[in-house]
Amino acid sequence: MAVTVNLESVVARLEAVAARLEKQGVGVGVGAGAVAAPPAPAPAPAPAPGEIPPSVASYDALLSGALKTMTSAASPLGAEITDAVKLFEDAFAKLRDVLAVVAACKRPTDVDALQTLIAPVGERMMKLAATTEGRRTDAFNHLKVIAESVQCLAFVAYQGPDMGMSLPMPHVAEAWQSAEFYANKILVEHKGEGKDPAHAAFVKAMKQLVLTDFKGYVKEFHATGPGWNPRGVDVKDFKVEKVAKRAGGPPPPPPPPPPGTLGLNKPGAPPPPPPPPPPGLLTTPKPESGMNAVFKELNKGEAITSGLRKVTDDMKTKNRADRSGLVGDAPAAGAAAATKPATAAAAPATKAPKLSLEGKKWAVENHVGNKTIELNDVNPKQTVYVYNCRDCVIKINGKANAVTMDACAKSAIVFDDVLATCEIINCASVQVQCMGTVPTVAIDKVDGCQVYLGEKSWSAEVTTAKCSEVNVTCVPAEGSAEEATETAIPEQFVTRRGEDGKWRTVPMGH
Repeated sequence: MAVTVNLESVVARLEAVAARLEKQGVGVGVGAGAVAAPPAPAPAPAPAPGEIPPSVASYDALLSGALKTMTSAASPLGAEITDAVKLFEDAFAKLRDVLAVVAACKRPTDVDALQTLIAPVGERMMKLAATTEGRRTDAFNHLKVIAESVQCLAFVAYQGPDMGMSLPMPHVAEAWQSAEFYANKILVEHKGEGKDPAHAAFVKAMKQLVLTDFKGYVKEFHATGPGWNPRGVDVKDFKVEKVAKRAGGPPPPPPPPPPGTLGLNKPGAPPPPPPPPPPGLLTTPKPESGMNAVFKELNKGEAITSGLRKVTDDMKTKNRADRSGLVGDAPAAGAAAATKPATAAAAPATKAPKLSLEGKKWAVENHVGNKTIELNDVNPKQTVYVYNCRDCVIKINGKANAVTMDACAKSAIVFDDVLATCEIINCASVQVQCMGTVPTVAIDKVDGCQVYLGEKSWSAEVTTAKCSEVNVTCVPAEGSAEEATETAIPEQFVTRRGEDGKWRTVPMGH
């Protein structure tokens, strides 16, 4: 009885405690009388369908601001530049679709999915790079500025430090550094009285777009890499159309009414059409392909040969009168006639040689075996462009502003003085001799180049990139007792990391 009384008193006390707790608004656990924990905070609400994420909205402001200013600045510069700017603008537009996916999706684990996503941007970048190849025009520096600047969009491919790519912000800065080399050329070329200020305005607008606005955008939203949404959906399940192209647009039209409901309320209306047949009745089974089809055929055993045709005696080569094992001593006339058009079509068309003064540019193009080409009375306002010449010698009399040798082989150029630079590009086995002064000799993608510098140009600067077999010879003045000295330009380099953490590159010693 004592135990029963004690249990009743304990239960009564617990009921009293529970009543007091209920009055105070605190819940009591059912199993052991424990106080319930407060509810967990609700997750952040998902963005409403069609809502523009902040990163995409900020990018839209960049498109309508700095990008539009740059395209307007490029409009008076000619059709060749404006066409390239249109590609540049299209690449920025394609990047918007990528940023919309980045803002709404999780980081893809499949590399192929990421490559497919950014492929449209890469295609525009490759097209812009192609505009700088081939024969150079007066717009070459502008095209290089556009082609190098568009590389800033590649930041979206950054996946981590192991991929050998800089972080997004340094990557954007590096893209402009590559473009700035050609931008400075534009500024120097169009500096002074009587020059068109539109060229300087174009360079200023491009620098503002890439180095200030776009870099600031990347710093705000993608400083350490593309800002993928950890709570987003998979890339393959997302459609770009879910994100509105611009805020404030008209709402989409309502869907059409279901079929068969337009005339139900009208008297005398025809009955609705019958439902479509099951899918299996209209579609034919597709044959299996790939390894599954191979294994299915192998599982037939001996029946695998049932589909082969029987070769009769009249089908055998030894029994056919129109086939002989003897090889004729000459091809048939019909065969020879048939091969002539193909050979003629395969032969490249030879362009006519050209030697003319076009405005302020001397053009020497498509000469073969001509070793007596000579340009007279060249002045500092004129440039010389030598293109696609084979086994030729070009003599330039006078002082030119710049000399360029492009896509030539086994040819030589001899000039008196050059005001700016002498460039050798995409050539093989060429020679260049300066009789007077030249401040810079730039050699790019050349296999075999011999540079002869007169005594007045021994202090010239020689820059090389992707070159081999380049030698520089310093020729003393006529009548001097000194001998010519030849120096090979290094082709191999060694890069080491110092104690201060910086990498240093020096030519390899032998």
